Amino acid sequence: MKNGKKHAALLPLLMVLLMLPLAAQDLSDMGSLKPFAINGSIGLNSSFYTVSGAIPERQAPFAYGINAMATITVYGISMPFSFTWYNNNKAGFRQPFNQFGISPTYKWLTLHLGYRNLSFSEFTLNGYTFLGAGVEARPGLFRLGAVYGKFNQHNDYDLAMADSIPRLTRTGWATKVGYGTDDRFVDLSLLRIGDSPKNFTDSLAKQGQPTPAQNLAIGLTSKFRITPRLFFHFDGSVSFYTHNRLIAASDSVTDGMLRFAGHFITVNNSSAYHKALKTGLSYRFTPTTVSGFEYRRIDPDYQSMGSYFFNNDLEMYTFSQTASFLQNKINARGSLGLQRDNLSGSKAKRASRTIGSLAGNYAIDDHWAVDASYSNFSTSQKAIKQAANDSLKIFQVNHNLSLMPRYSTSSETRSQMVMLHLNWMKLDDRNKLTQEQTNTDTYIAMLLYNLGLLRLKLNISAGLNYTEMVNLNYSNRLAGATLNMAKLLLKDKLSLNWNNSFLFNTLNNEKGTIFNTGLNASYNFLPNNAFTLHLNFIHNAFGDSAIVPSFHEIRGDIGYVYSF
Repeated sequence: MKNGKKHAALLPLLMVLLMLPLAAQDLSDMGSLKPFAINGSIGLNSSFYTVSGAIPERQAPFAYGINAMATITVYGISMPFSFTWYNNNKAGFRQPFNQFGISPTYKWLTLHLGYRNLSFSEFTLNGYTFLGAGVEARPGLFRLGAVYGKFNQHNDYDLAMADSIPRLTRTGWATKVGYGTDDRFVDLSLLRIGDSPKNFTDSLAKQGQPTPAQNLAIGLTSKFRITPRLFFHFDGSVSFYTHNRLIAASDSVTDGMLRFAGHFITVNNSSAYHKALKTGLSYRFTPTTVSGFEYRRIDPDYQSMGSYFFNNDLEMYTFSQTASFLQNKINARGSLGLQRDNLSGSKAKRASRTIGSLAGNYAIDDHWAVDASYSNFSTSQKAIKQAANDSLKIFQVNHNLSLMPRYSTSSETRSQMVMLHLNWMKLDDRNKLTQEQTNTDTYIAMLLYNLGLLRLKLNISAGLNYTEMVNLNYSNRLAGATLNMAKLLLKDKLSLNWNNSFLFNTLNNEKGTIFNTGLNASYNFLPNNAFTLHLNFIHNAFGDSAIVPSFHEIRGDIGYVYSF
């Protein structure tokens, strides 16, 4: 175990040596890039607001201010800024590139500097943002990669902050060595990341600060053709995790896997390792007809410091199928899967799910088409030991059925489209003691018509909609209509958008109406100069005893914008 630090230091050193030649390389397209550019806008705004009824004011009655946005570009690297000031003490400055990073590429070499995220495999390094340096190289058929950096910044627990998350400084490296093309390859990835014990004290432990941990993850990823039509993929990993590296390393470890990990990280009584695997086959009969099978198993407590989250403790079998008929006029896809948890048998209950879906579309002719889908996801949970209370048992089925026929036509002078969207969702609880409280049906229907008059530069859309959600204790029905118009005037300098909606709302036994209308206008009177206008009116009308408040609200905004 004492040689662990020596071995762990060798790989980052090799990684740095690999990156040194990149410092002298010039980007192949550097000469075509502008050394400096800036663009953005600055605007003056004045807003007004009034409300009457059973709700408080949601903004100041009158306000004025200035807002500006700019993006500075230096040799292709963009740095955005924004600034806002209002007379009602609302001001702010944003510099959203605090996490700044670049990834210049020269031929088959890519260098990563600053805040970056890379993926070497699903179960090792997979999209975690780090601050540091990295390199990816694809000389010929070789697939090489390495990163080193800080994966977490030290952060103490703050009782005054409800979302405060204590962290220790976390640094480490990851590397990948592979061979092949994107369709046929074998990759081996290795990750070693750990928390620094420098700022950890017993008092922090009492405040909920996590103990310094270390992680070593090894992954093997592969994809290739068995035959011209049969494809195979594999991604597996073993993750060694020491939850408290402050405990002295143990020389009495008998497990061969942990003894191996002891060459790279501290292995002690808090150490364990877990496995993750996904593999599958797919057979391509035609470009649009493919059958597939995938098996996935992730051990309980599997984790990697190079990934944000794993839905672990699951085993899943999934069959999938795509097919087309009638010269590709009908395209269908479906899947069916079985999933279970409690792989180690340590939980009091075991949950299993049946996951299924079917979707397709039919292009009847140049004008008519229809889309349809159905999914039936079920969840069941039962105690391994007989539960005394049946209310603890879970068996739920979620149905989702969608149908969307549509008609469209177009010519040189106008375009039209009519679409009907029907959707039914049902939560079906098979537990007799809880089903009356949880069974829920949701119905959605929308009819939309859109007319575009191209020569008049006018677009009109109108629609009818109905939504209903019902269970034992709750009933909500919404029925209404929408009307929207958009028009360009004055040689396209003036654009107008008028949006309207009217709804009848029935919430349990309370009835009311909701009316919303808004006008948006923009006038470009000179190049890079524009006046803007936004008006909105909301009218909610419910009975005096309704739980939904009744009110009238008017918002307005007038502005001037200069773009550069």
